Amino acid sequence: MSATSPAADQSPNGLIDPSTHDAGTTPRFADQRPRVPGRFVVVLFLALFGAWLALLAPTMVGLAVRIEQLSGDSKVSALSWTLGLGTLVALIANPLFGSLSDRCTSRFGARRPFMVLGAVGGLAGTVVIALAQNTWQIVLGWCIAQAMYNALVSAIYGTLADQVPERQMGTVSGTLALASPIGILGGTYLVDFFHTDALLMILVPALLGVVLLVPFLFLGRDRHILPGSVDRVRVRDLLGSLWTNPVKHPDFGWAWLSRFLMYGGYATAATYMAYYLGDALGMADGEITRAVFVAGLIFTGSVLISTVPAGRISDRIGRRKPIVFTASVLIATGMAIMALAGTVTLFYVAQAVIGLGMGVYFAVDIALPADVLPDRASAAKDLGVMNIAATLPSSLVALVGPALLALGGGGNYSALFLFGMAAAVLGSLAVLPVRRR
Repeated sequence: MSATSPAADQSPNGLIDPSTHDAGTTPRFADQRPRVPGRFVVVLFLALFGAWLALLAPTMVGLAVRIEQLSGDSKVSALSWTLGLGTLVALIANPLFGSLSDRCTSRFGARRPFMVLGAVGGLAGTVVIALAQNTWQIVLGWCIAQAMYNALVSAIYGTLADQVPERQMGTVSGTLALASPIGILGGTYLVDFFHTDALLMILVPALLGVVLLVPFLFLGRDRHILPGSVDRVRVRDLLGSLWTNPVKHPDFGWAWLSRFLMYGGYATAATYMAYYLGDALGMADGEITRAVFVAGLIFTGSVLISTVPAGRISDRIGRRKPIVFTASVLIATGMAIMALAGTVTLFYVAQAVIGLGMGVYFAVDIALPADVLPDRASAAKDLGVMNIAATLPSSLVALVGPALLALGGGGNYSALFLFGMAAAVLGSLAVLPVRRR
């Protein structure tokens, strides 16, 4: 396998030039690539589900338990360092490996080698965590796991952009979006099942990540790039893979900002949920754990029932913006309920409404960026940059949150949730300048 600059032995974008068609005959979607079969969607979903399961399950309990075993009283700071450095690695690895897979001329395809590298490398990182003798070995193992699993995820989303036509993108991307919440539920189950063994909590999800990738390797489609058809990668190219110029590509820039704000709105509800239940609703520790679990079920259920229908509607009308607007209204409404809630019942109602909103948004979460890619030949790199918009908000909310909570003497959760409400509304406004969709 060699890493080279983007070009493929296929049409670069598969689009029809609207100028060559009469207004009455131009298709709603200019992308005329053939539809992908259901089998392709299933195996791609399984690969992504395995990736999220392997990546999310350790962050729930297993990683914290391993750190507590080795760090003792310094467990809080050690866990913060581990998760923080892992997040930094993820932010860099996703677009970087995406750029490399965009340029890969392997005879096995451009994406498959990075999927295998990601799944096997992620498993290796978890083995390092399992065998660690000190905290820094855990940090090293988690950074390896984050880098490798982000290589896997970036290749999967690159495949989505490579193979799925615009007229099918809402449905397929909405289906794939379910991999994350289902992965969280699966991780919750595995954590509970192996609650007496921290090593199995970490290793079993990683092993499943490898197993669930296998069907795609045999049944999935991949893009092929002719060897020698492109220039070799340079260090400058790799550094450039960490961002996409929003001035040169404004549609992509606005879509990035919209995604950042929408995820920022959601993060305000998720980040401080446990503290909110204790401080604002007066729940005891045992009650908080139960309430968080129930809220997770309600949220995930709402996501599951709204994502795929919203994706189908988006494909049917040939538009993404109305879906973003609908999601924004639902999320903002849920945040308003959170700000005013004085009972656990209203808290659950808020989670249901926010879940519906995020489910609707997930339907176009990848579809909209895929529609406005600067160049489909560098799809994985650009979608890796887009992924930063989903991962960065939670870290920034953790920094801004204390200042909002401190307003008016402290414990001002209304200010926090109104901030999230504003972010969701601004997220819908940010998509307005996008010319396509």
